[in-house]
Amino acid sequence: MQEQIWLVGAGRMGLSYAKVLTTLDTPFVAVGRGEASAIAFQQETGAECRPGGVAAALEAADAPSSAIVAIDIPELGAVAEQLMQAGCRHILLEKPGGVDEAALARISAMARETSTDIRVAYNRRFYESVRQARAGLQEDGGAVSMTFSFTESSDAIIKIGYPQEVLDNWLLANSTHVIDTAFHLAGEPREWTPRVYGSLSWHPSAARFQGGGLTRDGVMFSYAADWDAPGGWAVEIASRKRRFILKPMERLAVQQRGSFAVEFLDSADAIDGHKPGLLRMTRAFLTGEDAVDLPDIHEHLSRTRSIYAPMAGLPSAT
Repeated sequence: MQEQIWLVGAGRMGLSYAKVLTTLDTPFVAVGRGEASAIAFQQETGAECRPGGVAAALEAADAPSSAIVAIDIPELGAVAEQLMQAGCRHILLEKPGGVDEAALARISAMARETSTDIRVAYNRRFYESVRQARAGLQEDGGAVSMTFSFTESSDAIIKIGYPQEVLDNWLLANSTHVIDTAFHLAGEPREWTPRVYGSLSWHPSAARFQGGGLTRDGVMFSYAADWDAPGGWAVEIASRKRRFILKPMERLAVQQRGSFAVEFLDSADAIDGHKPGLLRMTRAFLTGEDAVDLPDIHEHLSRTRSIYAPMAGLPSAT
């Protein structure tokens, strides 16, 4: 009999994962916090959902060998630690993995101590559009230049009511969806200079972000984001033959050398019935297929220290 994994979280992302696990014919038990949310989850999915959170679930049963943690950002670190302490050794942790660098450092250290494999769920790496861009770049002999933007909608963010600790680390919490994808395509930064300007009432360390340099693969890159102006997310990465445009990131447009025309390509994500990239990413976690594209907690911590903190204008703990 196939062992059930735990799906921790009965909210919107938990429901998305439940749908994927059902498609992949993978038995699971959901763990929620409140009785009402557990009942609603069971009614919508037909799957068991245990209320009371991870602590109550661990009192009632042995820890699973694998778990998917899809809960609010402030609780990610504590739940990952609870699962590791109980003996769970294979965890898919929703992005950004923890509220800040210090939380990620604690998780990473415990993962090393307990030999736990923790992967951070950057599903945009698994978008069909991103995979098409990556394949095209390889076909063309590699990327030569890249620009990207991670402008956030400030007015919408402050209305949601996130705790201040999440807002203070908003680049890690949200903008890394774009930044991780960009450097996944172009390679890690090698020589670069980050700059920040201004401040916002909800994000005092910076309002505008700018920088650029070279990646380890020799790709020239630049970025700009203004959280106090209209805009959005985008990645443009070019080979000598084509420019690959991810704007929106769910769709790939291509511009050929010698032409101003931009052509959108079809994306399988639009027809698989799931949140883009989630099916392929979850399969990678469960089977190891394409798992090299799923960053582990140690890689994510290293990027937070060397890329995300300086890009956000925040001091790193190291």
